[in-house]
Parts: sequence; C-alpha cells; structure tokens
Amino acid sequence: MFSTSDTIVAIATPPGRGAMGVVRVSGPAARRVAGAILTARRPLAPRHATLTRVRRSCEDAASNGERESPNQAVSDQVIATYFEHPASYTGEDIVEISAHGSPVVLHQILKAAMHAGARLAEP
Repeated sequence: MFSTSDTIVAIATPPGRGAMGVVRVSGPAARRVAGAILTARRPLAPRHATLTRVRRSCEDAASNGERESPNQAVSDQVIATYFEHPASYTGEDIVEISAHGSPVVLHQILKAAMHAGARLAEP
C-alpha cells in the first residue's frame, strides 16, 4: 500500500509519436526531487518556465559504462515548470518537466526522479 502524502512521479503524456513529453513530479518533496535531478543554477520559481538539463541516475550512467559522476552525466535539455500548492493540477506542489518525446528520454527522467526520492505513481 502507498501513502497519499508521498511524492510521486509519472509520465503525463500518452505514449506515441509526440515530439514532446511531460514527466510530472507531484507532492510535498516535488521541488526537492526536481532540484536533485536538474542542473538549474537557481531554485525553480513558481509558474516560471526554466530551461535546464536533467542529470541521469547513477544506474543509467553506470549501465552505459560512463566514468562521469552522476552529477555530470546529462540526459536531455528540458523545460521545467514549478506549480506551487494549492494552485496546481493536483493541489500539491508540482514540477512538470517537458522533454523530447522519446520514450527512452522520458523513462530516464522518470528513473532519475525515483532515484532522487519520488515513487512511481499508481492508478
């Protein structure tokens, strides 16, 4: 069973041939999780789109045989938008990460967020 106070992550766009995809992190630690996986130099500002990059999880960097630290291994350039509670889609803090629509890229972002403390959302 899961807690309703957890910070969750999920791919928010349907699978298919879209050029863009969105990974949504929602919950009390959404901003912290995003801060752990994004390379933004400043904290995300509410309702402000920030061009940044996503760090890959330790597992992804190691599985690709890379010697870089996970903080240096970059997955994709993204736009991150922070929505502060209660004025968000779920009523909680949300960070939406808009990236290239490749399923591989979206799953890398999902795994990085889970490695940073979010759990996979369940239906």
